Amino acid sequence: MPRVKVLAEGSERGPEAAPARSVRRGTARRASRRRATARSHQGDTKASIIDSLAQHPGSTAGDLAKCLNLNPGNVSTRLTQLAKAGKIKRASHGYHTN
Repeated sequence: MPRVKVLAEGSERGPEAAPARSVRRGTARRASRRRATARSHQGDTKASIIDSLAQHPGSTAGDLAKCLNLNPGNVSTRLTQLAKAGKIKRASHGYHTN
């Protein structure tokens, strides 16, 4: 006699159906936590960039990215933000702290 899988009422989903609502909520919750964690680490990145520039004036975004083990694009963005805020100065080659 073949086994018949009994599903709870309202949960008759085919193989192409969307995941259950609780699964989608869990995924969204995890993604939200990851974004919040990334935002909280953003200040740490800026502080570490300023500290590194104080020790190595004239460093470029690539130099700082290697030194801090960060993505060069992210470091470049943070350097631009810090320069606009007046916390560092852009030189002809690299950046300097004030």
